[in-house]
Amino acid sequence: MRWSHRSMSYLVGWGGLTTLLWICVGIPAPAGTAAEICNLKVVTDANPDYTDIGSLIHSATSRWAESKDKCWILWYWNHIARRQTAPMVLHGRELTDPIRQFNDYGYTMCSTVAGVNCGIWGAMGFDVKFWDISLHTVPEVEYGGRWHMYDSSLSAIYTLCNGTTIAGVEDIGAEGACAASGGRSEPGHVAKYHCLTATGAQGFLAGCDTIRSLDDEYRCFNPRGLKYRYYLNNWELGHRYILNLRDNEVYTRYYHRLDADLPTARAQGEGRANYRADSSYFVPNESNGQDPESANPRYRVRGNGLRQWTPPLTAANLLENAHAVNGLQACEPAGVEPVQAGQAGEITFKVEGANVITALSIKARLARTTPNDLARIALSTNNGLTWKDVWQPQETGDLRVELNLTEPVNGAYEVLVRVTLQSAAAPADMRLSAITLDVVTQVNSKTLPALRLGKNTVCVAAGDQSRSIVLWPDLTTPRYKDYVVAEQNVVQPAQVGYQSSLCAARAGEESYVVFRIDAPSDIRSVTYGGRYYNRGAGAHIDQLHSFDNGKTWACSYSLTSTAPPWDVLHYEKTTDIPAGTRSVLFKYRWSAAGAGRDVCGLYAVRMEAAHRAPAQEQKPLEVTFTWNEHQTDYSTITRSHTQRVYSLPCSYEIHVAGADHPRMESLRISLPDQPSGGDVAAAHGSRDGADSQGAGRFQDRWVTYGKNLAQGKPYVCSVPSRDNWEAGDPAGTILTDGIVGPPYTGGTAYRHGALWNKGDAAIVTVDLGHAESCAAFRIQAGGYPWWDALQGEVQDQVEVQTSVDGEQYTSQGSFNFQLRWKDIPVNETWPDEESMCAPNYLLLPLQPVTARFVRFVIRPQRFLSVSEVQVLDSITFEPFDLKIALPDGTDRSDITQYNPRARPHEPR
Repeated sequence: MRWSHRSMSYLVGWGGLTTLLWICVGIPAPAGTAAEICNLKVVTDANPDYTDIGSLIHSATSRWAESKDKCWILWYWNHIARRQTAPMVLHGRELTDPIRQFNDYGYTMCSTVAGVNCGIWGAMGFDVKFWDISLHTVPEVEYGGRWHMYDSSLSAIYTLCNGTTIAGVEDIGAEGACAASGGRSEPGHVAKYHCLTATGAQGFLAGCDTIRSLDDEYRCFNPRGLKYRYYLNNWELGHRYILNLRDNEVYTRYYHRLDADLPTARAQGEGRANYRADSSYFVPNESNGQDPESANPRYRVRGNGLRQWTPPLTAANLLENAHAVNGLQACEPAGVEPVQAGQAGEITFKVEGANVITALSIKARLARTTPNDLARIALSTNNGLTWKDVWQPQETGDLRVELNLTEPVNGAYEVLVRVTLQSAAAPADMRLSAITLDVVTQVNSKTLPALRLGKNTVCVAAGDQSRSIVLWPDLTTPRYKDYVVAEQNVVQPAQVGYQSSLCAARAGEESYVVFRIDAPSDIRSVTYGGRYYNRGAGAHIDQLHSFDNGKTWACSYSLTSTAPPWDVLHYEKTTDIPAGTRSVLFKYRWSAAGAGRDVCGLYAVRMEAAHRAPAQEQKPLEVTFTWNEHQTDYSTITRSHTQRVYSLPCSYEIHVAGADHPRMESLRISLPDQPSGGDVAAAHGSRDGADSQGAGRFQDRWVTYGKNLAQGKPYVCSVPSRDNWEAGDPAGTILTDGIVGPPYTGGTAYRHGALWNKGDAAIVTVDLGHAESCAAFRIQAGGYPWWDALQGEVQDQVEVQTSVDGEQYTSQGSFNFQLRWKDIPVNETWPDEESMCAPNYLLLPLQPVTARFVRFVIRPQRFLSVSEVQVLDSITFEPFDLKIALPDGTDRSDITQYNPRARPHEPR
């Protein structure tokens, strides 16, 4: 593993002043916040809390009253949280756990995010369905007495002809008619005329990964190609984001990847020579062994984290910072040495990622006096069940160790690092004087806590003050045996399909696997469960646990239903644990009577033990947000704000200025030995500029467009369209046919419009037939080069002129081709690559104007493609609140509160 020193420069060098308001809640501790904080979260009111499934549901939906609104807002946030690309495959299956996916990855295909949606809806108590529909996959959710389809893969939703009820799968491709089609009945009516997330009727999807027409959508929903997967929901739940911060530990999450420019970056597979990545900065996709980002680098999903910890090795805090100490003692001024010569001692440290770990760096200083003195460093990624030696010295003297490790830790969330010391003659002959443990993590940049223009509220909170140990074994490979302490009659299927990962080796006999968690302190609670496959007649699956090493077992849950769907999620939690318990066994037992051996088994299991954290001294926590503030000329200025938090929970405000929503850079949290200075009421290292002071919270808008008066109306064009790339307008109708082109340019986009080159200076004059009140004008335009309006690149000019008599024209101004994120209404989706290369631009006159003739004076500065010109009779903008709910003091991390109800379904 190699560190990017370039990235570390972001942590220093800012000045200025930020408006700051304290809204602290809770009782302040005498001297600040604890030096170890367990289950820490830092969230804002700009996007949901992805800590656990309960927090996600609460933050995104709790302030919405109706089920339809809750489902819509989840669809909105899922559009942001993931991208349509090669899905992330872990443990032999596409990753559908929403919390793991949204925190660490974000790479989903249709079936992946359909399963993610099923998991979220199921946790909310809704019934769900999982559909294959002609080379595509979508989910359905039931509320209000009917089924509704939300496609988070292509970011598409449809209504019935009433324009309000979200359509179901079988509605979208069915034959139908209404005023939108002129009363003409045709197959796929809903798909073609009632998509809420399209450029318009018979147009193109607006928020997907590429050019996709509504005709293509009808073909997906063709009734002959619908396959309801009654036997499967493809869902997964159980993961939660666990962030425990210890004394002298710093965790910085970057909203971009840190290996893009490293000399150690390598091309990721054939045909991807232009994309390079360092394997220490990503978890490879099991489907191809490559960086999952490489399939679609244009999405910029992957970020990285750097977590740095130097545990103090002093007598005062050695036991609090070490995971376990055996046969070693603290020595002066700092360090550890054997208690007795000739006997080996061990000190174990726990390295945690919070996000998934991609690499680990170990830097240590040891003193080895003679060749007979022994030292060893070993790693475990299964809580000490197995160990791998990674260092053993040959030389003597003052030893400086620097290990950069990827393969042994890549994909883990917690790693134990054990240092073994044994001196031959005197204890002081073999000594560890210092150790630093740093990890690189992979993060989903789209879901990190965000800031927006204006006032942002930040909430820093913490859950139960217990440390956690989690086992999540991969049941699809022989590696699962590294976690198992006992098993009987167990085999893995030849292929990973819709059936289980572990099943019976011999039909009709009982099968089980047993796992163990050993904790360094008293266990306070255990939570365990998984995803189960229970199909055969008489089949059952049991969850059991034991606190006396298997002498007695308690059965917490039995699955006896064999009705489909056959992938059942279930978790149980127990706090009824004998005092002094530091070890627990988990048994998963199944059998299917006389049925076949592969009709019952386990897809996946997850076990967590919460154990007591030692008492700690009190220290303040520091939280630093860094962002790039957009200027009017599209340049950026780096700003940051550091807040010292003395009491939890705590809320405070950060005010962001600039011309647009900021581009986030990093989020740094730490329990430093030496605070950065300043008083609790002072903002240090924060944004400058009086323009931010007193700013209110940014106000989103919902837009409603009126009737297009230009649709179907004749027009004349002063310069004929060119025919490059199949473009053209031979019939003189394409610009007012009501079909707005795709939001992507290039490829087949040009065939849907007229095309002019630089210097053509075309004038399109539309005759509305009689004088009309014109409230707004629109033009859908893209071209080559593929200029992005959100980057201020578009140089074309289009002026609108109006006339009542066709003789005297009045200018209504020119379209603004320099767009900003803040101007996009919440009900308009944008392409997955987050660009505006072919949007439908809007021009608003100061007030509605009366006109019969409307001119679009087009002055291209490149090849400019125009698919449609529009004149609207009305347009309204309404204030809209995304209604993010911040933490309210309720702990929602208990997964057992969100066990989905797998209602029985019947095959079709």
